[in-house]
Amino acid sequence: MVNTLELCQAILRLGPEEEVDFHAEKELKRAFLEYKAAPKKALADSMFLVNGKEYGSLLEAIAVEENLENAGIRFLKPNMKENWDYNTPTKTIALMGKGMGRVEHFSYDGFSLDKWDRHQHIQRENVMIRAFITRFYYPESIKSKSEDPLAGPKRLYIPKLLLLEELWEHIRSTGMVPFEIRICTYTKNSRYTYDLDLVNNTMLKDFRGGQAPLQNKAKRTVIDYLNFDTVFAATDMRDMVKRSFINLFEMEKATAFDISHSMNITDQMAMNALNSIVYRGFAEKEGVAPREVYSINPEALSEQVKQFE
Repeated sequence: MVNTLELCQAILRLGPEEEVDFHAEKELKRAFLEYKAAPKKALADSMFLVNGKEYGSLLEAIAVEENLENAGIRFLKPNMKENWDYNTPTKTIALMGKGMGRVEHFSYDGFSLDKWDRHQHIQRENVMIRAFITRFYYPESIKSKSEDPLAGPKRLYIPKLLLLEELWEHIRSTGMVPFEIRICTYTKNSRYTYDLDLVNNTMLKDFRGGQAPLQNKAKRTVIDYLNFDTVFAATDMRDMVKRSFINLFEMEKATAFDISHSMNITDQMAMNALNSIVYRGFAEKEGVAPREVYSINPEALSEQVKQFE
């Protein structure tokens, strides 16, 4: 069996020689162990087909395959005891090239006794596929880290919503090691997301699964989802704010109580997170305390996307 840390080290060494030193190797190991120890809930195992070859690990494929021409992801051994409310029970994702592909999935009804009927006919949909990295280590040598010891933390990499081929090329050219990525697939009318744990080769459970259902659900277009995913990928936010951002985007409007109730946090924590989103210009706030009502500003997201182009 291939050692996962060794695969990460192999990807790191693809990066520029001047950034891959003993310090970078040590920091990669620290980040790897930190990610591996973090609590996560898996919904299914994953296997990968890259350029016609089968891999048990996407990290191995990245380390071996210079370019990405076509790919497939198979999900195996689904955990039927877990909640799939915000995940799409899926058999395969196929990348055909140039950002286009196909998803084969099943229906899921959280209010049904059967919930996910594995004996139903598979639904096949043509999709546009994009992805961005959510957890990673970006190489930095001790020389680069010591350039300005008084400066605050710097963002070595700003994640972008990219074609899988573009993301593949960027990872190999920089030596950036992805621990977790989000695959976004867009149909004509909707969007499915998949958080992939590349260290453990699993699909992860959406944090909202099993929480109180959202109220006032918004109807979003595919363009709205593209804009949101682009902004969400690139914006540096605390985890609590990110989760609130996701929930608020799915709602027409919400109060701090709505968010706190759905996420099982205090009203003050929800209010702080929502105000942080408003401060960034991604949402609007109406009313006075403690009855403020928050809503996403789609036009602001669209304008923000233009700055990332």
